[in-house]
Amino acid sequence: MKHQSRLPIALLFAGAAGLCAAAGGNVTDDDWPRGRGDRHAAPDTAGPGRWVPALQGPPPAPAARQTGRIRPADLVRVQVFQVDELSSEERVDADGRILLPLLGPVAVAGLTPREAAARIAALLRKDYLQDPRVDLDLKESANQQVTVLGSVKRSGVFPLQGETSLLQAIALAQGFDPLAKQSGVLLFRADAAGRPVAYVVDAAAVQRGELRDPVLVGGDRVVVPESGGAVLLKGATDTLRALLRIPF
Repeated sequence: MKHQSRLPIALLFAGAAGLCAAAGGNVTDDDWPRGRGDRHAAPDTAGPGRWVPALQGPPPAPAARQTGRIRPADLVRVQVFQVDELSSEERVDADGRILLPLLGPVAVAGLTPREAAARIAALLRKDYLQDPRVDLDLKESANQQVTVLGSVKRSGVFPLQGETSLLQAIALAQGFDPLAKQSGVLLFRADAAGRPVAYVVDAAAVQRGELRDPVLVGGDRVVVPESGGAVLLKGATDTLRALLRIPF
């Protein structure tokens, strides 16, 4: 006849901790990013075994030309309030124009959505409508994507839609995993020379309003590490459950 183990709970926890330590490989809070003094580095997800410079805090705000501007091949949605037949979704052509009812081709490349809406409204006011109200949304930025990896619920590559912030990108990945280390999110971005630089962003502080939510640019990679303490606790808990099920 088999009997359940009645090992003391303290001994079970000790065994669980020992097994977790023996397993190794967990990323701890001290390991991410790695640094000495004011010099830090973070593992580059694009190159296994390669470490890149890491800076504490959000990256500088991107220049206006990097974000929020309409480009050829972008998809925009034009809405003329109370005139549905003039509302449409249009793809910006190679010459930077969209083809609109009544107006024909309208140049919008290089403008912000607000500036493009104002241009369309002015053209409609000139010949067609007395007081047009126009809204323009950037629905899809061509070749502008960000990658979200790590301790999120759905890793993947996501298109930038207008100005997309770090927290919005994480929301596209369906939010943080319970094991996420929100205070140490890594944002990889190429510098002016094309070399990757990692920024360590405290996303928890961003959510509290203590830090600005950085706007992303095409090619950014967001990596959410696991909290070392949370991983250790989960490992100990899982091991404890297994030990409690082992027959004596």
